[in-house]
Amino acid sequence: MPRGTFELDVLIIVSSDPRYDTRSSKFQKSLSAAGYKARVVGISSDGEAGRTGEVVRVPITAKTGKRFFSQFYQRVIPEALKTAARVVMAGDIFALPPAIINKRRHSGRASRVRLIYDSKELYEELPSLKRKRSSFIFWNFVEKRSIRFVDSALTVNQSIADILGPKWHLPFTVVMNVPEKSNAEIPPKSLDKIVLAFSGGLQPGRGLHNLVKLMTLLPERYELRFVGDGMLREELSGLSKAFGVDKRVHFNGRVRNEEVVSELSKAHLGIYLMENAGLCHYLALPNKFFQFISARLPVIVPKFPEMERIVDKYKIGAAVDPENLQETARKVLEFTGDAQLYKKLTTNCEKAAEELNWGVEKEKFLAAVRGLI
Repeated sequence: MPRGTFELDVLIIVSSDPRYDTRSSKFQKSLSAAGYKARVVGISSDGEAGRTGEVVRVPITAKTGKRFFSQFYQRVIPEALKTAARVVMAGDIFALPPAIINKRRHSGRASRVRLIYDSKELYEELPSLKRKRSSFIFWNFVEKRSIRFVDSALTVNQSIADILGPKWHLPFTVVMNVPEKSNAEIPPKSLDKIVLAFSGGLQPGRGLHNLVKLMTLLPERYELRFVGDGMLREELSGLSKAFGVDKRVHFNGRVRNEEVVSELSKAHLGIYLMENAGLCHYLALPNKFFQFISARLPVIVPKFPEMERIVDKYKIGAAVDPENLQETARKVLEFTGDAQLYKKLTTNCEKAAEELNWGVEKEKFLAAVRGLI
């Protein structure tokens, strides 16, 4: 394809599987609905190549480590280079190298490709990178060298924007990672049997062991449902047996983006006890938190500033010390032991969901893209 000839308006590159990456999926759908030609290139977590409309998945068999990144770059870079787009977006730090290669390959004298960097997290604070010094140094170097190619940047909350903006001398637009406004019918619920729900990958740092331990402090009518999958599944299953709560701990497995809120709506409370493993966790405002709200689930989350601010503003639950399981158990019992209080919390969730949804946030995203096209 000759330089200066663009097949797409926006090419989004991610190091995740777009079927389960709600953020890149929302970006692509919103751009298409607004009349732009947009495509996502990501990985296929089951190792099978696939394409659905403008979503392309390259096969990756490795799950983590050097083999994963070796396969990712060997397969994603050629796929990304096939297509010239007016704007190329790196959906995470790991997608920066192929996005930059695409930009440099397809920029011509008369038409320069623009690059958006979506820094969804404080990557230098990611526990998975900090645990291995060589990885930490390498990815910090990649981010530092890549910033000069970035024309526009996004992140998920103001706390992170306030850190990254001065660091990189670049304004960051806040686009919260909220779900689409849900039309899922919320089933009527009895408080005779209570289901607590966790949504997301079963990975270290998310307080999952404490969720299993929490069940030992709650009566028999309380159950825990993991909506998601990951490397800790077998370990958590074994722990639930060791604690004698395995009959009350259930693993639903991975759920597609469009089905998560509907699945969560079958529960009574959303619970997320993320560990304070550095600023990346402390300042988190994850998609799963908003999915609970969209499913009309009162929430119990860590006493971390961004999540606590929203809980307090909308009166939708409690922010607790994630290591204090006695306090957490008391809140669970308080919210589900009083039908009037539970009804009030769910009503507040419904009101919050009217504001905290993608219909509101997408306008900020689309404005950032329009500024570059």
